[in-house]
Amino acid sequence: MAYEQISFDPAAGAIVREPPGSGYGYWAGGHKVSWDPEVGFVLFYRLRTPLERGRGGVCRVAVSEDGAVFEDVWEATKEDLAAASIEVGHAVRHDEDGWRLYLSYERAGQPGNWRIDVLEGPSPDRFDTQGRRTVLEPGNFGLDFIKDPFVMRTGHGGYRLYATVDPRKGPRLDGQVVSTAPQEETVLAESADGLYFDTIEYVLVPPGARSWHGQRARLNGFIELDGAWVGTFDGSRTVYDNYEERCGLVTTNDGRRFHRVVGDRPWIDGIRYAYPLRVEDRVHWFYEFTRPDGSHDLRTSVVEL
Repeated sequence: MAYEQISFDPAAGAIVREPPGSGYGYWAGGHKVSWDPEVGFVLFYRLRTPLERGRGGVCRVAVSEDGAVFEDVWEATKEDLAAASIEVGHAVRHDEDGWRLYLSYERAGQPGNWRIDVLEGPSPDRFDTQGRRTVLEPGNFGLDFIKDPFVMRTGHGGYRLYATVDPRKGPRLDGQVVSTAPQEETVLAESADGLYFDTIEYVLVPPGARSWHGQRARLNGFIELDGAWVGTFDGSRTVYDNYEERCGLVTTNDGRRFHRVVGDRPWIDGIRYAYPLRVEDRVHWFYEFTRPDGSHDLRTSVVEL
């Protein structure tokens, strides 16, 4: 597979949203994007400030005709969600009369308890925070957290939801030597109606090797290309790489078994949450880009196939 045909220069991308401040911890991103023939591009993103200034305090939905210039149409704060911090969300059309926003956040007063709620509305500008419901609660699966949803609709009206969870294995003990525990793994949850997810299946886990991707495996999204599927994941070597993960490639034939396409270096460095969206013969990339001052802006690059 010619991965070069989807490659792009992240520094040359167009800035979609600026970070809310200058310096480490100010980010615009945590995004996912959908394309709808009636609405156009529908972008979810959140704005984040440093830990001591409140973390992920606000999230928004924006729409665009061309995938480059977006208009904000909806907003929620962490107070609206009884959250300590807002993370990734994904807005998708449910049917001809409604939309859903799958949103992950940390519950206020419960550090580390990330969950995924669904918000419903007749259009991307009318999601109802008060009527939200939790669809993936980590405790139900014996987990500490479940977050960062990426949602796909199936051919029969069902849902596939990929999310990040805490690892099943702790630090590895080899004699008197203890190795660092993995950080994140990716699971798949499936549902006929998008509301009841009874099981999760582990589909991408870190190898645990001393490499740039050894301790983290966060799937960001994937697209059809040349009769197969190719996507991206965020990897890291240690917990110290958190917030500055590196982007790698994966392939899959069925959306369940993912294979890394990795070497000694990441596919692209300096970006995270690289999300591909294919619209006809174009791939629209959306990603968090690390600026020289340590802040992250949200950018897009378009690749012609």
